[in-house]
Amino acid sequence: MQKKILIVTDFYNPHTSGVVTYINQVIYALKKLNFSITILTSLHSKSLKKEEIVDGIKIIRCKPTLKISRGYYSINLVLNYFKIYRSYDYVNIHFPLTEVFPIVFTFNKKTIFNYHCLPSSSVAYKFIDLYFYIFGLISSLMSKKIIVLSKDYFLNIFVHKLLKDKVCEIPPYILQNKIHKNKKNKSIITIGYLGRICQEKGLENLLEASKILQINNVAHKIQIGGELNDKRFKKYISNILHKSKNNKNIVFLNKIQENEKMNFFNQLDVFVLPSINSFEAFGIVQLEAMSCGIPVIASNIKGVRSIVKKTKNGLLFEKNNSKQLANKIIKIRNFHFKKSEDIAIDTLKNYGIEIFLMRISRIFEFV
Repeated sequence: MQKKILIVTDFYNPHTSGVVTYINQVIYALKKLNFSITILTSLHSKSLKKEEIVDGIKIIRCKPTLKISRGYYSINLVLNYFKIYRSYDYVNIHFPLTEVFPIVFTFNKKTIFNYHCLPSSSVAYKFIDLYFYIFGLISSLMSKKIIVLSKDYFLNIFVHKLLKDKVCEIPPYILQNKIHKNKKNKSIITIGYLGRICQEKGLENLLEASKILQINNVAHKIQIGGELNDKRFKKYISNILHKSKNNKNIVFLNKIQENEKMNFFNQLDVFVLPSINSFEAFGIVQLEAMSCGIPVIASNIKGVRSIVKKTKNGLLFEKNNSKQLANKIIKIRNFHFKKSEDIAIDTLKNYGIEIFLMRISRIFEFV
């Protein structure tokens, strides 16, 4: 008999984020296990249908009730959840989920809880951080299993070590990419960043590192990919563009589409993820770079650091230390590092699709 699963998430396609990418990978695995899948999510755009079936997946989108910081709270989602959740064999919750209260009190041995990260908010909304921490902890206690992208992240959150016996680490997978280096000028080191242009990504460190490289006569070019018209970060984007306007080594490429990513990475000598947000749990973009044979320099913060530590495909620097970042870039350039092919191979060894499918099947076949 075909088993039924309800996946609950605040955002789903066509919204783009690391969480959505991961959910689609889980769906791919569940289809292989012959699950009937329903997505319960928010109607984050008026152009979307409230209910539809896409590739055999039923999607129910619920109208938001109010906007909170970067997200929404939907009473409609809560009501729909209570109406349908009992009819499913499993419920898979993807956290952070704004509506975690009150649905947390239905969690039981059939609940699989994907703990992606704790969201961060501005000082004015610190009560939101407390809300997510408390109900994230309660959810973890009441669920049968907790899936995390990185134990390094989850177990370093206050008191979460007490839950270590329920935790299963299932990071996202990466597919093999064709390595095709298009570098024309090997005397210039090309550095890349791809992601949101917002304060938590620590781009100021990359700008300061560029100044240090200039002082040390290191020829370089920094390519920054990210949405420049994102209204959520309008003030920050304007500020970062102003700070870099006199630096000819820095180029802002705006948003890079999925079909453009490989070309972007293959232009690089090194990828940098300078995050300063201690709530960032993983940084899947590191895997994308490594799969193209590009070494990574990342902030030494819990979760984010786990990829470099596991694969040995790069270097770590202390967050907000632009001098150390510049030194790591120089080290990557001046000293022998892994061949591109070896970087890609070691990435697939640790984050390949076969490992992902095996771990997901263990969770959903034996719960």
